[in-house]
Amino acid sequence: MKSVTMKKKHLLGVVLALLFFAACKKDNLIIEPPVVIEKEDPLEYAHDSISYSIDGITYKLSEFSSFYGASNHQPYSKVDSIVRNGYYISGIKDSVLYSRNYGIYTDGKKVDVMFIKTYNKASMLQSLILRPKDIMDLFTVGTRNYALDYGRDNIQNGVAISLSDGFKTYGSDNFRTPPQLSADAQKNSKFEITSLKKLNSGTYILEAKFNATVYNEKNMSKKLENGYLRLVMSKYDSIL
Repeated sequence: MKSVTMKKKHLLGVVLALLFFAACKKDNLIIEPPVVIEKEDPLEYAHDSISYSIDGITYKLSEFSSFYGASNHQPYSKVDSIVRNGYYISGIKDSVLYSRNYGIYTDGKKVDVMFIKTYNKASMLQSLILRPKDIMDLFTVGTRNYALDYGRDNIQNGVAISLSDGFKTYGSDNFRTPPQLSADAQKNSKFEITSLKKLNSGTYILEAKFNATVYNEKNMSKKLENGYLRLVMSKYDSIL
């Protein structure tokens, strides 16, 4: 009888030890934080696009990537002389007019949009051409003027739009002809960058709304209304 009692006590001790061990293990349990799976932004798959209406007809164009280059121009250009087909131009030598050019093409129609700003050369970086230290300075949210003298005098900052049918927001770039457009040619026009969003990948999404009057070489005009622009700007585009 005594042996049975001793066995019961021994078993009870083992059970208590196991319960104590389990309680200690539970107290020391390391709870792993839940894995957060970040949802992919659908804007990562967005394309460049532009839409506008002319005489009540809406045109929509889109392109996977419309950026096709950047350029430097002589600001405050003035022709000193013309020899045959050569122009001798002077201007402000310590500055550069920098532009970034986007061309959206669909079904035989193309729209070029240029963003334009003059910088002091000392504030720029030398890449393939001179470029601003911060490319995104061109694209801050807010309104832009239409640069009427783009490609000619290069005095005005802002934006310029050109359609493939020869109509554009700016005047002639040919120094042999008059500038063509008056100072109030875009009096009732507006271009506004409404949003600039940076995605996790480093890509920027720009959105803008606009209306404008475009002219051809015969000074005929038509109005672009209800304009919308979206640009998907890769971080790799900024080398220019």
